[in-house]
Amino acid sequence: MTSKSLFFRLLKEDFKIRIWTLAVSILTFFFSVIVATAMMISMHMSNSGIYEYVSIASDVELSKMEFAQAFCKYISITNPFFSLVFIGLAMVTALSGFSYLYSKKKVDMYHSLPVKRETLFFIKVINGIIIAIVPFIVCALIACLMIFINTSQPSVIMATIWGIIGWSLVFFLNYSVVLLAIMLTGNMLIGILACVFFDFYFPSLSFILMEYQKMFLKTCYNCGPFLEKFLPNVSSVMIAFNAFKLSEISEIVISLVAGILLMFVNLLLYRKRASETAGKSISFTIIKVPVKFMTVIFMSMMMYLLAYEIMMESTAWGIFGAVVSGVITHCTMEIIYNQDFKKIFAKKIQMLICIVISLILVGIFQMDLLGYDRYIPKVSDIKSVAVISDILESNESLYYNKIKVGKDYYAGGKNVYVDYADTDSIESSLLSKTDIGNKEAVLELAKLGVASVSDYYEDSQRVVISYKLKSGRTVQRAYNIGFQDMISQLSKIYDDEGYKKSIYPILTEDNNDIVSIDLNGIKDNDGHIALKDNNLKNRLMDAYKKDLLGLSYDTRMKSYPISSIRFNNEYMQKALEDYIRISNDGYDSIDKKYPNVMEEVGYYPVYPEFKDTISILNEMGFNAAKTLPIEDIDRIEVSRYYTSGQAQEYYNEDNVKVFKDAKDIDKILSALAFCDSPYKDSLNEDMDLNVYIYLKTDKDNPYGGSTSYHFKKGNIPDIAR
Repeated sequence: MTSKSLFFRLLKEDFKIRIWTLAVSILTFFFSVIVATAMMISMHMSNSGIYEYVSIASDVELSKMEFAQAFCKYISITNPFFSLVFIGLAMVTALSGFSYLYSKKKVDMYHSLPVKRETLFFIKVINGIIIAIVPFIVCALIACLMIFINTSQPSVIMATIWGIIGWSLVFFLNYSVVLLAIMLTGNMLIGILACVFFDFYFPSLSFILMEYQKMFLKTCYNCGPFLEKFLPNVSSVMIAFNAFKLSEISEIVISLVAGILLMFVNLLLYRKRASETAGKSISFTIIKVPVKFMTVIFMSMMMYLLAYEIMMESTAWGIFGAVVSGVITHCTMEIIYNQDFKKIFAKKIQMLICIVISLILVGIFQMDLLGYDRYIPKVSDIKSVAVISDILESNESLYYNKIKVGKDYYAGGKNVYVDYADTDSIESSLLSKTDIGNKEAVLELAKLGVASVSDYYEDSQRVVISYKLKSGRTVQRAYNIGFQDMISQLSKIYDDEGYKKSIYPILTEDNNDIVSIDLNGIKDNDGHIALKDNNLKNRLMDAYKKDLLGLSYDTRMKSYPISSIRFNNEYMQKALEDYIRISNDGYDSIDKKYPNVMEEVGYYPVYPEFKDTISILNEMGFNAAKTLPIEDIDRIEVSRYYTSGQAQEYYNEDNVKVFKDAKDIDKILSALAFCDSPYKDSLNEDMDLNVYIYLKTDKDNPYGGSTSYHFKKGNIPDIAR
């Protein structure tokens, strides 16, 4: 049994041998933490001169707070620079401690010492951790003190502690992975290759499999959490760089748990590792075949896909790429394993098996042997179902874009802006929360999607369907279906109450939360009103909810929104007030300003069929159905898109037909889908005809800038045909 004094003496002696790694660690963190922090402070102090003209103490405090936040971000585990630093230190400290395993003489010397293998293992491991982590902790605390003295912000203390914990565990995980590579190999070069394998094989495999799904599975919407989230993160490097957007707490927990498990595995391997394996390529013969199969199959599949895409989806070239790369990779692996070039064609049967397996896997994807594209669940197996498509509703971003109020030195201390939601997050939210009651209509739509997988339609529209099954699985498919073929199913889905309540947040909004409305209509028909009369507010809200719920898809096919309405809660109202106060947008009337700012947020449609809503808005002084006066119009130009063989006798040489007569203008306006407000609906419009309106006040430029308007299909006046 090793005494405590002996353990620490051995720890000290090993530390002396590895003193150069400590010097590397100290210098690295001195410059990357302390010197970098000093530079940040110097820049902050030199830039602080721009605030000297400001006498408000809150602005100075705000400057310090933002500087402290910049340091917190720098020291946090989201900084890719420190990811690179700790990965490098993990490699250096692990190799400096255990490189003796690659030398037969050194292995014999170490293993002849009267010390148990477990003790020797922990001496090396602990020293490696101390060499990397202690200098970082000291430097981070000094940097924290420097920032705290200059800002007096307590947040830097917690951020530094959190950063120390996070980076220590990230290092521990990467350190464990490098040790695993060392334990499994007997040669330093092979050990480095093993590190590359452990760090990049599974993320690369997930990428290749996802590319196969996207290439060959026509209805693939996403590749599932296993390929998109789990497999890419089976890599200490990817976790260190947080390449796949884990939360900080997830990154820390994974690093801790995986690091402990790998360190335990390393201890077992160290105990079992034979001294005779020093100098050999692989320490444990049992892993040779699995690693070779994994590598050869991966390379064959990758080169098949690459050759297939480069050669314009040629299967023959794909097979050629798979076979050649499989042979080359297998030969290379055999040379590495045997450390003998003469063994280049050893294990031919295994090589053949690898290539056959890779081609079988390719065939499964390319021919969809598992029926991925044909899958439709039974209605009895579905817990809930969602459908999203621009042909159902294309204005979802209006309800996901949010108004944010930040801080700004030059705008009265506030900065009001629109935080735009990205398409992926919008779709993800809708697919997770939508629950359509008419599941049969969705399955009918899915059947049309399956039938159209191998067909192309000029009016194809993208439709995404998400099934939440009673088994707990979530299955999602994306189809391209001809619009005319699915009108019946779209009507049933859009008219479903569950669908509408998921798409339009106002339908589930509490009336009491609304304090004002904005109406944005044609031309200057805009207005804002505070809803101080609760009775009138409830009447308006109830009427609008009823009208919107009652709006049918068939109505949308024929009609169009004549104006847009926005319902503001207290936060929205205050944010709009702040924006108007700090901006100068050129509107004379305050009531005209509200509807025309932040138009990307919160607007809902008002259709002519919303009789009850329009009636109440009229009571409130809003003419929601107001149209563009004919007497204000100078002319209307209608241009047609032609193919080469179409006649042009009714249009001039520029394919434009001009209408100046008031009767003709009235006919055009009566049939035109004249949507001139934030909520747009181009459903069932004939895009071959573009209509431009010129007002008498500006005869040179079309109304709405370059905006063109369209007729609904089947409602084109004869004079415009």
